[in-house]
Amino acid sequence: MEIVEKFLSRIGTLMRIAGCFCLLGMALLTVADITGRLNRSPIFGSEEIVTFLAVLALGLSLPYAHAHRSHIGVEVFVQLLSTTVRRRLKLFRETLSILFFAMVTVMMGAYARDKQLSGEVSMNLGLPEYIFVYVLAACFALATMTMLVDLFTYLRQWRRS
Repeated sequence: MEIVEKFLSRIGTLMRIAGCFCLLGMALLTVADITGRLNRSPIFGSEEIVTFLAVLALGLSLPYAHAHRSHIGVEVFVQLLSTTVRRRLKLFRETLSILFFAMVTVMMGAYARDKQLSGEVSMNLGLPEYIFVYVLAACFALATMTMLVDLFTYLRQWRRS
């Protein structure tokens, strides 16, 4: 299990770095486009590129956000509950999260396949959109695996206590 955890941690680190580069690219492209518009020569398709980079940044940040609990929590209410209830609630919440993310992964893959078969491309630049949807589906799959490893780790700790 430790090998899987280390592998997911390394992949998550690489994804986080790639997400940072996507954010940097979005900022640089936006500044370049605004500067170009001031000189009456905007960057053609910059909106599409920024949109694709935003999708990638969001997807690439999913495993990191889960691993570091960067999501919104309702800790004030949960702290009032007993330890047993909190454990059961966490187990229920984690299981539902895994099922939801697994379902999103499958549906994103099916959506990407449909886009690929239809030959749909972006409006201005003619980029194949299905590639970005496949990448997003892979990001959701890695986030699901991270959640699954966390759930198994939690269950092992629960058994020991």
